[in-house]
Amino acid sequence: MRRTAPLSVRPPLAFDLALRYLAASPSAVVEQVEDGEYVRPVCLRGRWLLLRVREERGRVARLLVTLEGRRVSTADLEAASALVTRLFATAEDVTPFVRAVRRFPRLAALARRCRGLRPVLIGDPFEALIWAVIGQQVNITFAAKLKRALLERFGGTLVEGGRRYSLFPAPERLASLRRADLRPLQFSRQKADYIIGLSQAIAQGTLDFTTLIGLPTADAVARLTAFRGVGRWTAEYVLLRGLGDRDALPAADGGLRRIVGEEFGLGRLAREEEVRAIAAPIAGWRGYLAFYWWFTLQERRGRDGPGP
Repeated sequence: MRRTAPLSVRPPLAFDLALRYLAASPSAVVEQVEDGEYVRPVCLRGRWLLLRVREERGRVARLLVTLEGRRVSTADLEAASALVTRLFATAEDVTPFVRAVRRFPRLAALARRCRGLRPVLIGDPFEALIWAVIGQQVNITFAAKLKRALLERFGGTLVEGGRRYSLFPAPERLASLRRADLRPLQFSRQKADYIIGLSQAIAQGTLDFTTLIGLPTADAVARLTAFRGVGRWTAEYVLLRGLGDRDALPAADGGLRRIVGEEFGLGRLAREEEVRAIAAPIAGWRGYLAFYWWFTLQERRGRDGPGP
């Protein structure tokens, strides 16, 4: 069964740039870009369905949200539209951001290059957390390899339209593992312990992402870093890519330091404190700068964060 609904968006929205980012991003393992569509299995109201999102060209900016699966209901479609609104920030009024960057020529040029692009979220905050932990202290290519291995070994599969789509492992599944289960996949002892421990915290309700939504960024970072395996960079990455905190700035990220060094002619990697200082005048929207810098780096080098 297949059902589609239109979703109005607040312009400008450069959905094509979002797809371009995802098509090249190592973080995008569960989600795919197929023929100009965003495609991802999603769990809605306790059932796995296949989500497709594409842009409808016309005088009015809008996306088309499609669900495929058994007995797709109107309530399912409404839940999918709400999810897409969150993942692509389609309702965000970016006027304050545009006004803020106008005073800074290099940042204004960055905003013009990325006009209409919003930070694209990873489909599930738990997946964003595990991806950030996987990316700690390793290069991005190896991190992507580890994420794929995790899906293949412990994730499920959704079959729709004759195609198989990988499902990210549930917290309960990873919480039940032992270190020895992850070591053959090339996870370090420490990283295996972090993943299992954080999965247990989520499965047991000790770590609840919903309690972080709407908190000041600094407070949310403090709560996340109370958990073993979560440093400031990991917390800020999860807040930005997992929860849509538009002010979260993972300034220690190697990719951000590289592109900021290039953009500001430093001739070296920018230091973390330099990244924070450059972004400070755009407080409230620093996550947009981070995402635009990642996008710019990816366009130039074919890679993105994470990687502290």
